[in-house]
Amino acid sequence: MSILALTWTDQRRTQELCAGLDLELVVLKTRWRGPVRYLLLGARTVGLLLRRRARVLLVQNPSLILATLAVLLRALLGYRLIVDAHNEAVEPFINRQRWVKSLSRWVIRKADVTIVSNRQLAALVDAWGGRSFTLPDPIPVPPPACAVCALEGPFNVVLIATHAPDEPVAQIFEAVRDTDVRLYVTGNPSRMDPVLAARAPPNVRFTGFLPDPDYWALLRSADAIIDLTLMQDCLVSGAYEALAVGTPMLLSNNRASMELFAGAAAFTDNTTADIRRGLERLRLGRDEMKLAAAVKRGELTQRWIASARDLVHMMGTDQVPEPRGQA
Repeated sequence: MSILALTWTDQRRTQELCAGLDLELVVLKTRWRGPVRYLLLGARTVGLLLRRRARVLLVQNPSLILATLAVLLRALLGYRLIVDAHNEAVEPFINRQRWVKSLSRWVIRKADVTIVSNRQLAALVDAWGGRSFTLPDPIPVPPPACAVCALEGPFNVVLIATHAPDEPVAQIFEAVRDTDVRLYVTGNPSRMDPVLAARAPPNVRFTGFLPDPDYWALLRSADAIIDLTLMQDCLVSGAYEALAVGTPMLLSNNRASMELFAGAAAFTDNTTADIRRGLERLRLGRDEMKLAAAVKRGELTQRWIASARDLVHMMGTDQVPEPRGQA
């Protein structure tokens, strides 16, 4: 096929996008970090693109360096460039240096199409001279053997965490302190601030990084799921995962999340008091929210198929895959 997708990191959004479009996805990785990583992966990328001669190249941003390299090589190799831009690639939150913002906007202007997850980000891409395409994440499919596990608390809540700077973990810990909530925190705890980890309430359990079947079993077994972010207009992956298993969820009340998941989630302003109130809303409205999640899951799946079909035709190749439903 003349369409090739390329990333330098494993990320569920791009993996699910390529699976849904039946696109080949190449993930280039190395154990090295810093400048050596960029040199090695840059050289491997150049070699791959010279060999494959794809007519359409889809790259994930981040990595900003990969996206920049893809722009620079386009004139030589003549492919059509599609950039799957995550929030950090449009509105940098973690890396806010001026050069990062300038380079990010340059990539947006130079790409043929920039895929974003919501209309708020699309408006920014268009305002900066790019051509946006809005495509929220597809609903993921849990493993077939995804079971239900026995959890310990009277009200069991899973916090989906990567321990990145945009996650208000401290406020969540305080919201569940001295309550009957049993909070299961996913992700690698070594990435947490050690002071914050040491101050975690006794009703917090750190699961560590879980294999996929165990992770999905935990999400399916929970009474509620929390996935919060301080980023503006950010649709978190955990929201789609919660819909996939029909578990009620608490999300940050940014415009994009409230617009897409209205009716199937409770929302919070990320403060300790409001997170606690949000958990109570989930506890009281759990049954209704499970039903709403099933409806929303079907609605978003059909919307994704229709939008993905428009995207593949926009790619401008005769070899266009047919989008597949994800849930």
